[in-house]
Amino acid sequence: PDVSSLMALTSTSTYKGLERAFCVRMKSTLTKRGCHFKSSGYRVVLLLCRLRPQYTFSHSRKAAPPLMGMVSLAIALPPPSVHEIRLESDMFVTRINFDFRIAHCEPRVAELLDYTAEEITGMNLYTLCHGEDANRLRKSHIDLINKGQVLTHYYRIMNKNGGYTWIQTCATVVCNTKNAEEQNIICVNYVVSGKEYKNLIMDCCQLEENIAQRGVKREETGGNDPENGSPDADKGDGRNSGA
Repeated sequence: PDVSSLMALTSTSTYKGLERAFCVRMKSTLTKRGCHFKSSGYRVVLLLCRLRPQYTFSHSRKAAPPLMGMVSLAIALPPPSVHEIRLESDMFVTRINFDFRIAHCEPRVAELLDYTAEEITGMNLYTLCHGEDANRLRKSHIDLINKGQVLTHYYRIMNKNGGYTWIQTCATVVCNTKNAEEQNIICVNYVVSGKEYKNLIMDCCQLEENIAQRGVKREETGGNDPENGSPDADKGDGRNSGA
């Protein structure tokens, strides 16, 4: 589905910090033209920036100081071909749709996260990520659609049974060599932490299945419904009749 029309950024952010991070496309002679990815002939570069204000030592100044400029660290994102990337033991590859739903996952994910490849396939990254990281993931989603490649901030994937794990994703839009309109997103995921707070339930999806089933069964039987009666009440009647 075409989700690009639904994704937009506004300038009404309340963020007042000096740090900035964004992706730009730069012409590159090292990038092959006509490749099977978006914007061939360009390389996506991640800029990690900090604004530099001009400080003046005055006790009467109330307004924000003027900006002198910006200091940036440029990081060229890895080549779009997965075959050119050396996968370390803390990395795994997924293929996702444009709505960030996982279509395929490597089996090695079971060694790094709290899911098997079968369990995580079909799930949406917005459902898996920590709620506080959803806005950052959405910004990366927009950059990916507009520029064809993005390196996300560190974000948290909720574990299946409690807690979370920090990961970082380098996502690339890849076109089919036979049909340019058929596109997929290849993600190289870096696991940067172990399982944190693994015994702490942070979301209802982390509750064990048997606990959830018991809750549903209790609602269906209507334990506190006077029409259905209560097992304790039946036992009480039996004791009174035998006395």
